Amino acid sequence: MGEYAVVEYVRRDLEQLVLPPASYDLVYSSLAFHYIEGYTNLLAAIRQSLQPGGKLVFSIEHPVFMAPRQPGWLADAQGRKRWPVDSYQQQGPRVSDWLAPGVIKQHRTLGTTLNALIHAGFQLEHVEEWGPTDEQVAQQPALAEELERPMLLLVGCSLR
Repeated sequence: MGEYAVVEYVRRDLEQLVLPPASYDLVYSSLAFHYIEGYTNLLAAIRQSLQPGGKLVFSIEHPVFMAPRQPGWLADAQGRKRWPVDSYQQQGPRVSDWLAPGVIKQHRTLGTTLNALIHAGFQLEHVEEWGPTDEQVAQQPALAEELERPMLLLVGCSLR
């Protein structure tokens, strides 16, 4: 018989996260970190909770996707779409209507996002700026616009 991993799901305030030290071999987050103002504090809490060789895997909205003060496609006279990348270097809160009006996200540049991981003691293993494959676009033609800019950032790292 094979070994079974113990999976624990917990619900916590990520701005005030406290986890038991050296208790986990994997921390995974999907589309949450870009809502956290105290990103470096969160990384420190995660780091101390990982066992030696532990991994952190997460996805966030790509900084290019989140940067615009007023996100939305712009179209030229020929109908070609462009994603505005204004205010990219101005990090901080962005308010958008996503699932509810007035949702606050925390925009960080790609450099800030990745360097915070390095400074927190993580080693980058994989970084992907997600875009759909040709097969995905063929199956869902609406995804074609996602070829114009990265929507998601996927990151895998481990303790150094």
